[in-house]
Amino acid sequence: MAVWRLEDDCLAPAGNIVVEFKGKNPFAVYKALKDILKKVFGVGASALWERDFRWDITSDPRPFFVRYFVNKSIDMRSKVLAEIILEGEQPSDPEKEGKIKITLRGKLITEYERKTAIQNLPIYKGLLWIYNFFFYNKVRRNYLALCTDWLTKLEEEFRSILSMPTIKS
Repeated sequence: MAVWRLEDDCLAPAGNIVVEFKGKNPFAVYKALKDILKKVFGVGASALWERDFRWDITSDPRPFFVRYFVNKSIDMRSKVLAEIILEGEQPSDPEKEGKIKITLRGKLITEYERKTAIQNLPIYKGLLWIYNFFFYNKVRRNYLALCTDWLTKLEEEFRSILSMPTIKS
């Protein structure tokens, strides 16, 4: 099955949002992560998955690395795929200072499936391009703004958990 796929970076031109923190109990972000993602993106548990979890208990402070993804469907063609990376060090005593670096990324993905022979004809591809350029492109721009808003709210939630001031732009 052929697919015409359009991808846009939600945070272009920067590409990502980075939050760095040094202080008590940075691992608290991980403990609240699932609930925050559900709340901010308005998704259920089936739209979240933990791709990578590394926790080294052989040293103190204990280094950790976590990669989470959120797959938020918006309409029948478009979805947002957000990636959240947490990396840092958590001392065995949560009252001691640790550190965390949170990286947020997001992509808006739009796919036009072309299943039939007619949908793979050059004339159909041209009509699809015209439809996307004149009608659906404005919708996609609104979705990009929505994606950026979700990632910004996510940053604010993390800053709130870590008792950091929010950045107003």
